[in-house]
Amino acid sequence: GPYAPVVGLFLKRFHEKERLNIVGDGEQRRDFIHVEDIVNANILAMQYSGKINAQTFNVGSGKNHSINEIAKDISNDIKYIDPRPGEARDTLANIGDISGFFGWTPKVDIKEWIKSQINNK
Repeated sequence: GPYAPVVGLFLKRFHEKERLNIVGDGEQRRDFIHVEDIVNANILAMQYSGKINAQTFNVGSGKNHSINEIAKDISNDIKYIDPRPGEARDTLANIGDISGFFGWTPKVDIKEWIKSQINNK
């Protein structure tokens, strides 16, 4: 669908030798995180479940990248399409609480992971 995770969508289109479609100007910034890091954060939360009292933690990489930056790491065959109304311009998780409470930090660098997906196919 139109809100599919962009990294996976871009990689799929790249491997199918299709153009990458970027919504709007591509300067929107997103906090990309690998699913492995999310799983590890959830496992830690389960292990501490008796010690946390309905606390909420942001899980993210703690840094953001523009859609253009991610797309250009994958391909130069890019097409810009009309922006979506109401789409957030920037997202960035504050991971201070989860890092402080659990000692958790993301391990997978999304840009390095993208390179590995391009080079392995």
